[in-house]
Amino acid sequence: MASTIFARGRMAAGVATVLAIGSGLRYPGGTFRDHATSAYSLTHNFLSDLGMTVAHNGEPNRLGALLFVLSLTILVVGMGACLFGFVRIHSRVSASRPWTLAAAVVGALVCASFVGVALTPENGPLALHIAFTRFAFRAFPMVALLMAVATWQDPNVPRQVPAVWVLFTVGLAAYVGVLDFGPRVSAPGGLVTQVVAQKLVAIVAVLTIVYQSYQADASRAPAALPVEALTR
Repeated sequence: MASTIFARGRMAAGVATVLAIGSGLRYPGGTFRDHATSAYSLTHNFLSDLGMTVAHNGEPNRLGALLFVLSLTILVVGMGACLFGFVRIHSRVSASRPWTLAAAVVGALVCASFVGVALTPENGPLALHIAFTRFAFRAFPMVALLMAVATWQDPNVPRQVPAVWVLFTVGLAAYVGVLDFGPRVSAPGGLVTQVVAQKLVAIVAVLTIVYQSYQADASRAPAALPVEALTR
């Protein structure tokens, strides 16, 4: 059952990536600081710009926004399913159970917040969009930290699993630092800093959860029989 969840989660990540690329190709143009640009810029447009029903340059972006909403929703469901799979596996160890359950609760709130990000475009209720974004990224490091402790308490997983969760926690915390204390988008170089940091943390998040899903599958795989047992 868990292996199926992880496989579907990885498939969701692939589908979400394709939809996000399609959304980027459909984006008419314009950035927060320059409304006259054309097309989507990897270094000057936030991911959330893709969800705007009217782009920064004033042109309609309904299809691109729909693709973005589908992409983010599918990704959240897929990665949330992987987290549910992690919780099921590690909850079987009594020392890990409280940490995994706490990770599940906080993770559910993070997933709900990212869905809120998808459903509140920047050209709509901007304050609500920002609130969802900030809460999601501020709570996300706690999920990674709780999973790090849970997997460290589980003797059935390789030691690189909690190590990766710790590194992920550090990366998420560093991004929160950039988000809260880094240069503002209105400052020189601030837009590029914030945009690039957002994309990096998004890529790291997806790759980390996909990697941990493979580790979870491997830890559940039946051990190979000794050669002498196969020859009897």
